[in-house]
Amino acid sequence: MLPVSRTFLALLCGLALMDRASAQETWTLRAALDHVLESNPDARIAQARIQSSQSRLDQAQSTWWPQLQFQSGYLYTDNPVTVFGATLNQRSFSPSLDFNDVPATDNLNLRGLLTVPVYSGGRNSSARNAARAEYSASKMDAESVRLALGFAVTRAFLTVEKAGQFVQITEATVRSYQTNLSIAKVRFDEGTILKPDVLDLEVRLSESTEELLRARNARELAGRALGTLLGFENEIVRVADESVEIESPTKQSAMDRPELVSAELRKQSAEAEVTSARSGYLPSLNGFGAVDYDYGWENNNGGASYTVGLMLNWNLWDGKLTRGKVGEAGARLDEAEEQQRKLRLELSFEVHQARLAVKEAEERITVARKTVEFANESVVLTRARFEEGLALASQLIDSETAAARAEIRLITSLTDQQIAKAALRKAVGLWPLPKNKTASTENRHE
Repeated sequence: MLPVSRTFLALLCGLALMDRASAQETWTLRAALDHVLESNPDARIAQARIQSSQSRLDQAQSTWWPQLQFQSGYLYTDNPVTVFGATLNQRSFSPSLDFNDVPATDNLNLRGLLTVPVYSGGRNSSARNAARAEYSASKMDAESVRLALGFAVTRAFLTVEKAGQFVQITEATVRSYQTNLSIAKVRFDEGTILKPDVLDLEVRLSESTEELLRARNARELAGRALGTLLGFENEIVRVADESVEIESPTKQSAMDRPELVSAELRKQSAEAEVTSARSGYLPSLNGFGAVDYDYGWENNNGGASYTVGLMLNWNLWDGKLTRGKVGEAGARLDEAEEQQRKLRLELSFEVHQARLAVKEAEERITVARKTVEFANESVVLTRARFEEGLALASQLIDSETAAARAEIRLITSLTDQQIAKAALRKAVGLWPLPKNKTASTENRHE
């Protein structure tokens, strides 16, 4: 047993390492988008809701099928009416039976019962139509969840990239201040600058080091957030060094968003529920057939019989129960219509907002590029003047700070542009990456 136990433990350890490695590997955006649809809890919850809707549809469709039941019962009695009926069913009736003093008898009844729905006033068909609409709506809900997850992963992925670039800029800034501080110390030893200039650079180096720590923590937190979206617990996801370019969509409308399709289907479901509620005013008709076999040990005999017929049921007065159900279903229909209208307005605003965000980011990029160009040129000139003793340390600090901030604004603008494009694609109902550049998973979304 010991070797087997060791083998089993080794297998468990291997699986654990494989799972950890899957989280620790470097991820591309495409790989992350494919993975999130299989691992994220929201995607799995949506799939479970589809299965639940399918089960409700199966239940609604079952009302159209005949129902076959088996029933059985045993009794022992001296009740005259029951004894008389039992002896007749057992084919053991005797003319000498004294009805004023019947003997006790027993009876085992075996019954097969078949019921067939003939007419339900539209209740069965309406319930089926409502369940079908709900099932289709659950599929659309799952699509909207996938679109939301796709955008969330894209935004998290780009945020990790941006955080990494912030770290690189801050590291370069720290190195630059270290170089400037070394130059300042040499000049201080030569007597060409004052002690406050050296101290200013010391302070700025300390501040930059602190900013570097914050940037690294932000990068770690962003990686953790992406890992959470991908379904990893307590893991920091690293992203590949790739240039992500989200394409602007050619679609300009959100009218085929899965949320709108789902709202339309739920309105249809509510309409079917109104019809189902109104069926309470109409009669229902069911056919039935039964086969019985009765046997008694007291009479030591048994016999079979059958029964067929129709059953009409019509509630002529139900205390306003049907009226209340119709009113409730009508109110739900009104709510579904207003929810659909509200959603249409919200999605239209979302598309407009996303377009403005893309335009704003593009304009910010243009300004930021020029700012970076001017700031870098200013740093080169100021550093040269500082080395020659023609510029103060405070002037060099200001130019270095301005250049670093300009780089950060440019990176932020570039990232915001990609996020805005992804948001616009989501707003019009498209997956973040075009289907002609991805696998079949993305084909389902465009």
